[in-house]
Amino acid sequence: MAPSVAFAFDWSIKASETETVELNSNQFLRSSPAGSVGSYTTLSADAQARTPTSKFNFTGDGSYKKYWGPGVVGTASEFLNYGFKARYEIQEKTKFDREYVEGSWRQQSTALALLNDLGVSVPTSGFIDRLTATGGIDRSITAIDTVSLLVTSSRTSYQPSSGGGTPFTDTLARGNWRRSLSSVTAINLSSEYELLEYDNAFNTRVQIFRDQAGFDTTLSAVLSFRANAGVAYLVTDRGVSAFGGGTPATPVSSSVLDWIGDAVLTYRMLKSTTLSVTASQSVGPSIVGSLFKRDSITASLSHSINARSTVSLAASGNRQISTTTTDYASASATYSYNLTREWATSLTYRYLHRFASTGTTIFDPITGTPTVSGTGPADSHSLMFVVTHNWTVLPSGN
Repeated sequence: MAPSVAFAFDWSIKASETETVELNSNQFLRSSPAGSVGSYTTLSADAQARTPTSKFNFTGDGSYKKYWGPGVVGTASEFLNYGFKARYEIQEKTKFDREYVEGSWRQQSTALALLNDLGVSVPTSGFIDRLTATGGIDRSITAIDTVSLLVTSSRTSYQPSSGGGTPFTDTLARGNWRRSLSSVTAINLSSEYELLEYDNAFNTRVQIFRDQAGFDTTLSAVLSFRANAGVAYLVTDRGVSAFGGGTPATPVSSSVLDWIGDAVLTYRMLKSTTLSVTASQSVGPSIVGSLFKRDSITASLSHSINARSTVSLAASGNRQISTTTTDYASASATYSYNLTREWATSLTYRYLHRFASTGTTIFDPITGTPTVSGTGPADSHSLMFVVTHNWTVLPSGN
C-alpha cells in the first residue's frame, strides 16, 4: 500500500505572544494634550508544511488594544485587529525560480486602521474587512537576468455597511527585470499598473501607472547603496482631482504626473554598529482608499552591546499630501534585551511632532474619510515597554 500524501509533508508550528504597555502624553496628537495609558496584546501562529519542491504556510494573528485616561475621552478606546493568510509556493530547480498563490482576510477596527495608517483619530465604530488574492512567478531567464511578475487584488468593505467609508477594489499588476552587471552591482527595471474602483455615487475609477529604474551595489565590505526612481501617472475618472480641487457634487476627470523613488544607504561603521539612511516618495491609496503622496526620510543607528542586548537610535521626517499637507518629525531610542532564546524585552522612548497643516479640507472627497486629525501643531512623548515570547509548538521533522 502506498503511503498517504499527508506523510510526505514536514510539518512545523511556531507561535508568538507580545504584551505592550505604553505611557503617552498625547496619544492622538490633539491640540489640547492629555495623557493616556495603553495596553496591547498580540498573538500569532504560523503552520508550515514542506516537501522537497513546495511549501504551504497558514498564518493567523490577532491583537487587542485598550486605552485609559483623559487623553482618550471622546474617541474610541478599544481596538481589534485579526486575520488569516494562506500561501502555497512551488520551488523550481534554481533558488530564484518559483510560483506562488496567496489568499488573506483581515478585519480591524475602522478607528484603528485610520490611526495606524494616517495617524488620524476619529470617534467611529465598526470594522474594515479586506479580502486579498495574490499570484506571482519568479524566473531566472539567464545566468544574470531574472524576471518577476505579480498580480494582486483586494476588496475592502465595512461592517456594518454604513460604517462611514466607501467600499473599493484595488487591483495591481507588476513586472520587474533585474540584471547583474557584476558580483556587486545590479540594475532593476519595474512597471506597475494599479486600478482603484470605488462604490461611491459616481463609481469613481483611479488608474495609477508607475515606471521606475534603479540599481543596487555593494561599494565595499562595509558600505552598500540601493536606489530607484521613476514617474507615477494618475488618471481619475468620474470623480474629483486625485489630490483635491473639485466638489463632491460634481463628477470630473483629471490627471496628475509626479516622480516617485526610494534610496537606502547602509554603512557598517564598526563590527557591531550599523548606520542606515532611507528616503522615499510614493503615491498611492491608504488603507481606506484615500489617495496620498508621501515623502519620508529616516536615519537609524544600531549598536550590539553584546550577544543579548542592542541599543538603537532613529530620527525621521515625513510629509503626507492629500486634501491637506501635513509634516511630521520623530525621534526614538530603543534598548532591547534577550532574556532567553524564547523571551525578549525592549524599552522605547519616542518623541513625535506634527506641524501645522496647510489646506482646510480635512475629508477625502472620493471616500468621505478624514485625512488628518487636526490642522494645528501637536506633540507627544511616549514610553513603551514590550515583552515577547516566541515558542515552537511542533518542531520540524514531523
